[in-house]
Amino acid sequence: MHTLRSLIVATAFLFATPAFARHPEVAQAIPSAQQVGAGRYSVLSIPVFQAELWTSNGAFSWERPFALSLIYERSIRANSLVSRTISEMRQRGAGSAQSLQRLRAPLTACFADVQNGDRITGVSTGPNTARFYLNGAQRCDIEWPGFRRHFFGIWLDASGGQAALSAQLRGES
Repeated sequence: MHTLRSLIVATAFLFATPAFARHPEVAQAIPSAQQVGAGRYSVLSIPVFQAELWTSNGAFSWERPFALSLIYERSIRANSLVSRTISEMRQRGAGSAQSLQRLRAPLTACFADVQNGDRITGVSTGPNTARFYLNGAQRCDIEWPGFRRHFFGIWLDASGGQAALSAQLRGES
């Protein structure tokens, strides 16, 4: 009888637990955060990262703060992350290749080499600002004109190269 009662309690706890637990940095930055969507990014069927989008009300808007977490499934060098970010931001109109070079040092302070299981979370705190975390530890703050749209648009822009992933993150599929 005791075993059956324990099993019932454990099962009830399992179903009462949210399907997606907030990461500590998300809970700190957006106390009422709810997951909007999630998806996996792969290259040639090789998984690169799992992405999760969080907002205060479970709905995405470019006008309100949000958090985007990328949980890496392979090792990537920080320099590659920074170079790819600058290239993608340039394609989204953030500035010329030359002007975006001023963003290289701040991004280098934000990003580190990642290994399988590492999590980078970017919290969009305003139209021009963001705060970054690595595995829950704060790394940096960035300020750049239009940063929210130019940086986070890499993953969230409906017209970007990863439209299916973007739709999943925004909760549209």
